Amino acid sequence: MEMQPFRQVITSGEALLKDRASKFYAYAFACPDLAAFEAQMAECKKQHPTARHFCWAGRWGQPLEERANDAGEPAHSAGAPILHALQSAEVLQSSAIVVRYFGGTKLGVPGLIAAYRAATEEALAVAHITEVFPMIHVTCTLPYERIGSVELLLRQVHAQIIDSTYGTQCHLTFSLKQLDWAELQARLKAFTDIDVVQSI
Repeated sequence: MEMQPFRQVITSGEALLKDRASKFYAYAFACPDLAAFEAQMAECKKQHPTARHFCWAGRWGQPLEERANDAGEPAHSAGAPILHALQSAEVLQSSAIVVRYFGGTKLGVPGLIAAYRAATEEALAVAHITEVFPMIHVTCTLPYERIGSVELLLRQVHAQIIDSTYGTQCHLTFSLKQLDWAELQARLKAFTDIDVVQSI
């Protein structure tokens, strides 16, 4: 299945929101899978050893998986608003954690929802978010006399040659944006003496 370009947090963003003496430390970061999230959560807990609430949400994987966790807060008062902030920012393969220190005054569910979402939005606002183009790797085997023609095709789709060996039979390994692959593949098929193997 072809992955379309998507927005992702590239450089993490951090923010601190205060509401009636409660403190909300928000962290937005790149997160392609659960393992990456768990590593970030472990680091977060080292930074905040006395905190009780580590609420979070994430949008990762292919196909897309969305998760949210209230971490001891009232149901849907923390994880869901964090997730909504990620959805509003239209970021994928990204996650956010909000650490809360209770300040002694209860905020109520509406107050918690507003605080968790606002803290996440502030972290996303200072994060570096960019459009990501999924890449694929392709290896082709071809006769030496085809090298010039194939290299011209690669330049036209801005493919990057990663590895090459030249002989009677040559081998080229290159990367390119997945969305450009169909066009290049069609052109390569015009050469019946070229073998192509694709891997994402």
